[in-house]
Amino acid sequence: MATVILFPWRSIFFGRISISAFISLKSSIRNRKNIFIGKRIHINDFVVLWPSQLSIGAYSQINPGTAIYGKVTIGKYVMIAPNCMLAGANHSFGDRNTPMMFQGSFSKGGIVIEDNVWIGANCVILDGVTIGTGSIIAAGSVVSRSVAPYTILGGNTAKIIRIRT
Repeated sequence: MATVILFPWRSIFFGRISISAFISLKSSIRNRKNIFIGKRIHINDFVVLWPSQLSIGAYSQINPGTAIYGKVTIGKYVMIAPNCMLAGANHSFGDRNTPMMFQGSFSKGGIVIEDNVWIGANCVILDGVTIGTGSIIAAGSVVSRSVAPYTILGGNTAKIIRIRT
């Protein structure tokens, strides 16, 4: 219950956040009003949250060095290992006469991570991907397509290793 005493300011700065959530003061958070966090969430040091919309279900964990951008929905009991990138948006680049930096961004629908998913260290999850319930993403994988429930993926670009039984 120490988080209640140490972090009472959270209800002021965030849209909706459970009082039992832990968010490290060493994390970087923007667009706070677009973040919705369930109970017993653990967001560790040096996590970067710059979402257009972010929802995190109960008992999920985001480890150091992970960055989350764009529209992302994370289910319950999700483990995200260190140094992952969840990019729920893309830069626009259609006008060759305008620097890409000034062309804005677009999304293919964001990222959806369903319940009970384990994402290994140094993974990249791209916009438009849904990771099914109970899936495991091996360390160092790049996920550019949706993942069926209870699938273990690995590699760059990620391929099915096996189905969990």
